[in-house]
Amino acid sequence: MAYPPLARDPGRAFPDRETAGPSLAWNLTVRDALQRLPPRQRAVIVLRFYDDLTERETAATLGVAIGTVKSQTSDALARLRTLVPDLAASDASVAGMRG
Repeated sequence: MAYPPLARDPGRAFPDRETAGPSLAWNLTVRDALQRLPPRQRAVIVLRFYDDLTERETAATLGVAIGTVKSQTSDALARLRTLVPDLAASDASVAGMRG
């Protein structure tokens, strides 16, 4: 039975870990920083940037005003930038934190 080329050489089927996405260390750093946020700020960040909800959808999910989502997002991002300086120092975005 003939196998496709990638099946014969499984090592070639996957890109190098460095190019595949954020490193494990980066993911752990961001996860730890998220855990240090107050619960509402953490919820807003997760819903907006991990679950990719709009401000309106996030507000409806949390039962708060859109203005609250905006202010909590702003406050959370500011706090994350102090907890993880590489977020502010590089082109890394919160959306890039997805693992």
